[in-house]
Amino acid sequence: MLSEANPYFFKGRFAEGVGSPHTALGHVWPMAIVMRALTSQDDAEIVAALRMLKATQAGTGFMHESLDPDAPTTFTRPWFSWANSLFGELMLRLAADRPGLLSVSL
Repeated sequence: MLSEANPYFFKGRFAEGVGSPHTALGHVWPMAIVMRALTSQDDAEIVAALRMLKATQAGTGFMHESLDPDAPTTFTRPWFSWANSLFGELMLRLAADRPGLLSVSL
């Protein structure tokens, strides 16, 4: 799933992750990056996901539906509640289970 063997896995300068044929081809879903962090047991992988999410919010402070991993200011849906809610869930889980990761320099 998280490799170039998946035709909907995309990798760019700012992010890598799963997208779909339902959004712009080549775009990554921020909620897929969030899910990667939520399901990982590896602190380095979680921190990498947090860094990608921070780097791709395009100065809006929100998670988008999808984004260009090479140009995160190119995104779909400036407000996408599903991705934002999932990001909130990630923050709550990290605060409860791995609070040290929230103080890592992102």
